[in-house]
Amino acid sequence: MPLLRSPAIKAIYGAEPCHGLHAALRSRADAEGIGEKYHILPCSVAASELVPVLQKQDLLPAGAAALDQAAGGVFDTILCVRVLCSVPDLELSARELYALLKPGGKILVVEHVVNPWRTAKGSVVARAMQAVYGFLGWSWYIGDCRMNRDTEKALRGAAEEDGGWESVEIERWFGRTCMPYIAGVFVKRG
Repeated sequence: MPLLRSPAIKAIYGAEPCHGLHAALRSRADAEGIGEKYHILPCSVAASELVPVLQKQDLLPAGAAALDQAAGGVFDTILCVRVLCSVPDLELSARELYALLKPGGKILVVEHVVNPWRTAKGSVVARAMQAVYGFLGWSWYIGDCRMNRDTEKALRGAAEEDGGWESVEIERWFGRTCMPYIAGVFVKRG
């Protein structure tokens, strides 16, 4: 939240399905001086939950049934921090988030991903541990988090129908561990 203090940011909409976290989010936003512009959306990023909430905020037209009807997009920037691991349908959610972006808009991501065990930067042992954690119920204990997702591939695929992203800058971190992640920026064609 300290990075969201810029006066250029007029409004922040944070989708948070865990209602038990709302008070802490509100308190943190207030403490960081962004409380007035931070709006907690009591939903996930799944369209079935997000569309009605965005309509209540007057960000989508009342008749829109899907996010792809957000003509011209809604947001300049979408920030995803360790959220795409737990959406029910990663590819669908990535396409819907893409549809919410205005032309030239950015998706900023920090997401843990499947271990790149087939590459020099990955680890077979770490990938095996991800599988063991999955077998032991990791996703049940950790908010439906799935360690076996290729989030970068899903995000890249979200823009395929439009000819791909204008630019993608991705860095991979901790590739030899069971909790590797990607961090970067996807820019929609303008």
